[in-house]
Amino acid sequence: MKKKIYVVIASIILFASNLAFASQNNFQFQVKSYHTQRQSGQTLDLNIRYALKDEVKSSQYPDYRELREIALRYLEPTSSLPMNTYWEIIAKNIGDALMMAYPLSGISVQMLVYDGGEAEPGLHGPIYTVGDVIPWNVSSSRNKV
Repeated sequence: MKKKIYVVIASIILFASNLAFASQNNFQFQVKSYHTQRQSGQTLDLNIRYALKDEVKSSQYPDYRELREIALRYLEPTSSLPMNTYWEIIAKNIGDALMMAYPLSGISVQMLVYDGGEAEPGLHGPIYTVGDVIPWNVSSSRNKV
């Protein structure tokens, strides 16, 4: 009886492991050292990782440069997202806009805002993740690779 239980448990673990490592088509890109007028002029890194829906054919893959251009529009103040809008709201708007515009199953948007002195000390920023994608989490170090 114990042997059967162990076999069932092992089967469940293997099945769960296969689900956890199911194939997924991911892509990622960075915008390094972007100087924005937001929040009194900050410099930041924007990191985006996205996963394509399973049924997307390679001929339908989006050009990441298009996604990049859309994301960059959110980094500057607008009437709907003015100068002092929180970074968390900006990241969410970027992620939601890209999810709606492209055949993505998930997206992760990380903003790493550089040290802004006394007003905004230290490296900081949000990670907004929605859907089926592993969140992007770049170290909060500005070391050059």
